[in-house]
Amino acid sequence: MGLYYDFYESPSAKDTSERTRLHARVVTSGTTTTDELVETIHSNSTLTTADAKAALISFVEVMGKELSRGRRVHLEGLGYFQLTLSSPPVQSAKEVRAESVRVKSVAFRAETSFKKRFTAVELERAKTKRHSNRYSETEIDGLLTAYFHDHHHITRREFARLCGFTESTAKRRLQALLAAGKLRNAGYRNFSLYEPVEGSVFDPDISSSGASRQD
Repeated sequence: MGLYYDFYESPSAKDTSERTRLHARVVTSGTTTTDELVETIHSNSTLTTADAKAALISFVEVMGKELSRGRRVHLEGLGYFQLTLSSPPVQSAKEVRAESVRVKSVAFRAETSFKKRFTAVELERAKTKRHSNRYSETEIDGLLTAYFHDHHHITRREFARLCGFTESTAKRRLQALLAAGKLRNAGYRNFSLYEPVEGSVFDPDISSSGASRQD
């Protein structure tokens, strides 16, 4: 099986007039879970599944402690791990207080030998798009206005499907609609249900008349 890729827009400043640039990115086909890794390690070694899982859990714990000590962790055959930091932009180090410096992420640098494993991988352009459609705010408003003529609520998954968005883009766009006062969350703590705010552009009582609504 080959590796699928597609082209995505590269981030750019909003006030730039430069032509949109694209970059290639792997289209993921899913996530391999810890239990699946454990089963594969068990099949390829003399370790039991319990031993393999215990080793992985222990590795994560030890790595976390070493990174917290300011150490760089080297896993032979794979690469190097180390913490990265974030801080506000300043012109002098004296301007930064210690509490404003935060751990940003964990950086990984693969070993050359590990990267060479993928030189023979066959690449193929994805036949269907797996990333978000590009819709303006007005176009999204139009899609939701039509949707709320026949529905009381919309979930994030339904919104993503309606607009052709990825889950992350759908979440970001919904947050913007909440902030703009167009939608409100009428759901529960672990289950969001979004409905039009009364008097907003999505409110069926003011957008159009005569459309039926269903539960």
